[in-house]
Amino acid sequence: MATVMTNPPTVIGLGEILWDLLPSGRQLGGAPANFAYCSHLLGDRAIVASRIGRDQLGEDIRESLRRAGIGDLALQYDSSQSTGTVRVQIEASRQPKFEITEPAAWDFLEWTDDWQGLAKSADAVCFGSLAQRSTISRSTILEFLAATRADALRIFDVNLRQSFYSAEIICESLRRANTVKLNH
Repeated sequence: MATVMTNPPTVIGLGEILWDLLPSGRQLGGAPANFAYCSHLLGDRAIVASRIGRDQLGEDIRESLRRAGIGDLALQYDSSQSTGTVRVQIEASRQPKFEITEPAAWDFLEWTDDWQGLAKSADAVCFGSLAQRSTISRSTILEFLAATRADALRIFDVNLRQSFYSAEIICESLRRANTVKLNH
């Protein structure tokens, strides 16, 4: 017999949240954050689990999430690292070129008791390869995934940007996931 959910599923976007600095202006981004936002639009209980700097860009992220109805309860705050940004240029071929700044606050995701509880409550978690460029964040992401329920959906969003991935990261993430998203 199929399980019927009476409450909306809890969907976690785990990893980077950042500002895309486009020629037309600033846009909130980061694959896990975008996934959480789209899940929210579909009626899920969406949560962004990331880390921002104690700076104006971080405050702007908090305000944007609140305005969107998602909230900022699973954001961590970093006093020594800046909120992440990505410079996006559009090349003559109309393809975007990304320059991802490093380090960024989301390179220092911290495993906490709150995040352990969040992991246990997750019906779905979207995580990517980009936030795993740092061994600190990679360890936290793997801890988070290990703490999810066996029936949770674990979506690996492969993001092959700059030099921020390795065969080891991709293979381990594929082992941890039960669904994979890959863009051209």
